[in-house]
Amino acid sequence: MIGNDIIDLSYTKETTNWQRPGFLAKVFNETEQDAISRAQDPFLLVWELWSMKEAAYKSYLRQGGTAFNNPKRIKISLSNTNKSSAKVDSFQCELFTEKSTDYILSFTLSPSRYSQVNEAFKISHSDPSTQSAQAYKKLFKRIAIDWHLDESALCIKKGPARIPQLYLRDQKLEIVFSLSHHGQFGAFSFLKSV
Repeated sequence: MIGNDIIDLSYTKETTNWQRPGFLAKVFNETEQDAISRAQDPFLLVWELWSMKEAAYKSYLRQGGTAFNNPKRIKISLSNTNKSSAKVDSFQCELFTEKSTDYILSFTLSPSRYSQVNEAFKISHSDPSTQSAQAYKKLFKRIAIDWHLDESALCIKKGPARIPQLYLRDQKLEIVFSLSHHGQFGAFSFLKSV
């Protein structure tokens, strides 16, 4: 399955205080907190780990996992490369993180029987519902191209466990995707059979 998450670094600097008392202990396990305390840029690692946890959580839900509100339950194993792994109980996934000066994008890596498309893009910085609409539009445009579908007939409906599912008019499509937006950036990931 698939999951992704994007973090707008400038927006995060303006709107969050990761150094407030109790935040790190609430979100990260001891190993992750230790890595943050030793990091050359703790701010960047905090949000890289957060992005990985969000991507892993989305994938976990798509695999049939039960929703929860405890980020510490998602254990990230960092590596010296852009690849890492996550574990939630018996669920495991591999992650890739792309960092730029503007954003952090994490996404789960799919099995080799799939071709995976990951794309980050700029959106206007406004209310979250407008951002969602812009992210949907970008996803629909790309899906329409790759599957030769009518872009105007695509829509997203929430399925079981409130997981977004793609529809062509009233027909559910078997296209697995993940969508994320934050600040001035959006991202999507989807899988295609090889």
